Amino acid sequence: MTTTHEKSLLTMCALCVLLPVSGAWAQESDINSVHWAYSSYFGTGWYEVDGDRNVYVLSTTPRWELRDPAFTADGARAIGVELNFPITAGVDTFSFDDIQGTVHPDNLASFSVTPGINITIPVTRRWWLRPFASVGWGTLLNGSGSAWTYWAGVRSRYAFQTGRLQWALINSLTYVGHTPSDGPSEDFQPMMAGLELDHRLFDAQVDDEQLFLAWHGTYTSYEHELDMKLRDGSPKPITDQWEFGLALRKQDKPIKIGWFSFDRLGLAYSFSSSGELKGVSIVFRSVFDR
Repeated sequence: MTTTHEKSLLTMCALCVLLPVSGAWAQESDINSVHWAYSSYFGTGWYEVDGDRNVYVLSTTPRWELRDPAFTADGARAIGVELNFPITAGVDTFSFDDIQGTVHPDNLASFSVTPGINITIPVTRRWWLRPFASVGWGTLLNGSGSAWTYWAGVRSRYAFQTGRLQWALINSLTYVGHTPSDGPSEDFQPMMAGLELDHRLFDAQVDDEQLFLAWHGTYTSYEHELDMKLRDGSPKPITDQWEFGLALRKQDKPIKIGWFSFDRLGLAYSFSSSGELKGVSIVFRSVFDR
């Protein structure tokens, strides 16, 4: 069994799921159309809606590979099993000039843990499926609100290789929901389609490992509009999200920084078709393995 830790210096939830929390920190009576509890589901990054609010979240995700997936030469399949334990904390403010102040307990606004499981199924040598599920609990540190968060779904990866270029079609269908302590349960269903491209970085090597540039582009449609709440209380519906990213990875080994190791390391830019949602995220894993 191996353990992988993923930690970002600047981790923020996608689609500004903590935007409503900013209002909740200051005034608990605010009605949140999208709950802060989704922060552990929506990956890493800084996000802004309509130039109105910014969101910051610090996160670390220990992972345990109980069994590696494989498709052997004789056609035998080995199903992979991975456990993960995301730990997410929302912060009021973030500053690269004051990292110690950023992680100070007085600056923390929310905290959640969302353990989960990923099952990787090699259907053929090119086509792999990845069912996943998580359930966890979080709470506001500056208020009395808490919530259960849960999601389940499946990702699909169909891979190709042409010379130096490796590429794959990625798709996913997910159900995401939460049950807060002070209101009714809510849910939504993101549907994603995307493309990943890995290109050899000439003959560049690190630790005798070939380096690759890993590109990806995805489009996610939301079955229900996500109404982001602005400072004046007005809703801002978000119907979709585009994401384009670039990362650096080694051919077979992870990138290691101190105690932490990453499948890859890079940045991604996200935005909605309306242009009212935008953000920058940190890339640690492929879209299929998230």
